[in-house]
Amino acid sequence: MMKLLIKLEQGMVLAILGVIKKKLFSLSNYNLTKQLLFINLVAAFIGLSLLILINLYLIINDKSIDNIINETKRNLKNINNFLENNSIVRVPLFENCRIDNIIDQNCKKNNSFDEIIFSEPELEPTSVQQYIINNFLETPTNISIYNDGMIEIIDSSSIFIENENNSDIREIDLAEPLNKDTKLINSYLNSYNNLFNIIYSKLIRKKYIADIVPIQNEIKIFKETTKKRRSISQKFINKDNNIVHYASSPIISNNKVYGITIIAHVIEEKNNELGFLSFILFNFYILFIFVIIILSLYFIRDLISPLRELSKITLLERQKIRTQSQIKYPKRKDEIGILSNQIQEMSNDLKSQMNQLEKFTADVAHELKNPLTSIKSSSELLLSKSVSEENKIELIKNFNNDVDRMNKLISDISIFSRTIAEIESENFKVININEFLIEFKNNYIGNKKNINIKLDLENKIFNVLLNQEKFLQVILNLIDNSVSLSNENTYILIKASSFDEKMVELKFYDQGIGINFEDKNKIFDRFYTDRLVKKNNHSGLGLSICKEIIRSFNGTIELTKSDNLDFRGACFIVKLPLQINS
Repeated sequence: MMKLLIKLEQGMVLAILGVIKKKLFSLSNYNLTKQLLFINLVAAFIGLSLLILINLYLIINDKSIDNIINETKRNLKNINNFLENNSIVRVPLFENCRIDNIIDQNCKKNNSFDEIIFSEPELEPTSVQQYIINNFLETPTNISIYNDGMIEIIDSSSIFIENENNSDIREIDLAEPLNKDTKLINSYLNSYNNLFNIIYSKLIRKKYIADIVPIQNEIKIFKETTKKRRSISQKFINKDNNIVHYASSPIISNNKVYGITIIAHVIEEKNNELGFLSFILFNFYILFIFVIIILSLYFIRDLISPLRELSKITLLERQKIRTQSQIKYPKRKDEIGILSNQIQEMSNDLKSQMNQLEKFTADVAHELKNPLTSIKSSSELLLSKSVSEENKIELIKNFNNDVDRMNKLISDISIFSRTIAEIESENFKVININEFLIEFKNNYIGNKKNINIKLDLENKIFNVLLNQEKFLQVILNLIDNSVSLSNENTYILIKASSFDEKMVELKFYDQGIGINFEDKNKIFDRFYTDRLVKKNNHSGLGLSICKEIIRSFNGTIELTKSDNLDFRGACFIVKLPLQINS
């Protein structure tokens, strides 16, 4: 049982690790065209989402219906104020005192009776009708006014005013028929407006659905308004499924209700002006996406072409097809141009290393062939019986010297090969040259000739990017070279100074016999040496190693004539680039 639990636990761990190691969706798994297409689709989706949110914001924050409702309430208040102040009057009971239902103020003078009898104050119909006709007949609202007896005084929806200018002859503008393109645009606009108004209607109905009450006729509205003696605002859904807003208010004077005013209007569940604004935004979005796609296609073509060219060049290089006309790197000033230059430099470096490897192999074969040839000749002479005993001893000595030389060559070749390989993989860091040289001098254990080291350092901070171990190897090689050419109890001077404010210049002086200045370029070649004494102890690889290491630091090394009277021997100059931003 315990083993089963352990196996289950291990299986769960492996399953979890499998889930963790599973690669998530990555655009890098697809080519650039598909990547750009996906990015465009995401941008289009985001843009469409923003467009929808903007439309929703415009609809939700549309105040046109609220403005109409507020205007209706203001009109209701203005009508009632006018009627309360001007239309509640006492009506004379004699017919001849009324002219067109308007009270004649001179009736008393002309009447034969001593006193005119007036009715109780009532809502006078004529003034009410004239006020409504003159001020509100052309409004989209329906105005109904009832007196206190529930008798309708006026209903604006049933009034028809004949226009004197009306006639049976009408002027019709016979415009030219719309062309096909115009009809298509109008059809497109109408279709969009219809879709917009459908959404607008649903959102508006959702906005006002909580305020809708069961439909009531005007008699119930009259009774409720009279009973509550205040303004009432309600919304109903009529038989045509339209939302209708009713606003009623009592006509009160001296704390008595003389009638009510009812204003009703249909809440329009469409907004063509807002729809046209949305139409403009939608077409701007389409145009924007179209421009983005066109620019993206142009950009991707301009991006993919040089990348494909670089891929083709690398294939030609790998297949060793080196026709100059076929290998032409893209020349650009952007990141692709930088990549092209880096690939070209890397290719050139690789070719250079391959050429150096071939040359190095030839040099090694040549250097090893000489002692081998000597060894073969010595062994053949030793096998012959014509060599005297004295000559045999000399041949054996030469034999041993050649073996020692081969051993030295093989060791130095191994060091050289390892150094070249390590140069490409070692880590670099920024160091202060002055501090490094001071620490080196303090830790230097000396040499057999008791040659001491002096430092002459400029009082500046020289920060250089390099590998400390390899730089130390260069210093030791140069010092060993100076020691081999100098007498005992002399000095070696290392001087550090700035050069063009961008490089640090290191000079290595000694007091030895010096090096032939005519050989200043040959001394850095592999296996070259001009030593006449103890030649077998030097393979000629030391300065070549120094040159390769300094080259990896983007610096230079050369032999120059000494400019110091106290140090007339060899003088090597090493120049290294400074890290200005360090």
